[in-house]
Amino acid sequence: MQEPLPVPTLLQRLESFARDVEQALSDPLVDWECAPAPGEWCLTEVVCHLRDVEKEVHQRRFRALIEEGEAFIPGVAADDWIEERAYREQHGPTALAQFLEARRETLVLLQDLDEAVWKRQGQHAFFGPTSLHELLNLAVQHDAAHWEQIDNLLTL
Repeated sequence: MQEPLPVPTLLQRLESFARDVEQALSDPLVDWECAPAPGEWCLTEVVCHLRDVEKEVHQRRFRALIEEGEAFIPGVAADDWIEERAYREQHGPTALAQFLEARRETLVLLQDLDEAVWKRQGQHAFFGPTSLHELLNLAVQHDAAHWEQIDNLLTL
């Protein structure tokens, strides 16, 4: 894993991603169901994915390392949730509001942690020894990938 950016920068990126997504999807003319091709994600599916990953992946992993060192960080096949949880049938604006609330909870969870906690290592199923700082970096990278996806969907 490459050296992550400083924690304050990563936290700012978590916050700005949520703000940017909220702003980009606030237009009442947004087509939540448009997908570039059959089998590709629409905005509703992307936002449902962001919501569930925030709550069930990022927050759980962060809490595990905040609460204990050497925690096991399981891998998750979150892309499978698209079909399993019928994301396309959900309401995009509601999923967006739920994601934004979950992101606010994440930011509260991560504020005011001391340096020792950020360095605390767990055992990630895919990456091996991983610090809380590195997990935060992974969350920011996840956001960046989905920002590109959202931006592309908005231009269809």
